[in-house]
Amino acid sequence: MITIKDILIDDEIQKYNKEWKDFKDKYKHNTSYNVHSGNPVISRIYKFEDKPLFRAHVFCRRLRKEDPYNMAKKCLQPFWHAKHYLTVAEQMYTASTRLIIGDNYNQLMAKEVPGQFRWKNPIFWRDNVSIELIRVELGKRGKYDVQQGYFTFYSEKADKVLSRMSAASYWQKRAYVKDIQDIKQYNGKGIESLIRKIKWQDINHKRILKPRNNLLTTKDDLIKELRKGNIPEKELDDFFSFW
Repeated sequence: MITIKDILIDDEIQKYNKEWKDFKDKYKHNTSYNVHSGNPVISRIYKFEDKPLFRAHVFCRRLRKEDPYNMAKKCLQPFWHAKHYLTVAEQMYTASTRLIIGDNYNQLMAKEVPGQFRWKNPIFWRDNVSIELIRVELGKRGKYDVQQGYFTFYSEKADKVLSRMSAASYWQKRAYVKDIQDIKQYNGKGIESLIRKIKWQDINHKRILKPRNNLLTTKDDLIKELRKGNIPEKELDDFFSFW
């Protein structure tokens, strides 16, 4: 399990801790767009210099609304369930990706494979919790770009480590992006495949609890443009995002 001692020297650790303590946005909620969730439970993210090192505050009241047993409006246990650790880690990884590569991250999809878990101390809702992420690039494996994420959960009250976990992420381009590439490369080969995906995405847009009302275009207009031989990439990127 990699920690900050593996990537920073002592002076850098002191600077990192001071900058995190002084980070003004740690109590400002992140956005649904950045974390890909209707319930953002982490703050805006602090990044240390040019290192793959990130940190954020966890809003426990918001997180507690996710009851893993689906029996109450909030989790009735006084401490976190495994689902809560995974929710926070996923939002942290998603938001840090957005911070690194910008809006293009909507063109990518990731499959996460949990690794190690060291949950020695329960995390109670009353604690002031932050999460730290160290990202490590593992290179190409077949069609995937693979990264490893190392997560540390801190008690800000007690100034100590509560738990650690790791997970690997396997990244590739989303299916609609591959269709766009096929249309360009093979003179329209992927048009029908992309149209089928547009129709299905339109159905999904109507299924979400808070449907987007700011889409740049419609299903029908996208299909018309494709039939005419145009590829409205900006509009397609927007249409295939729920956020």
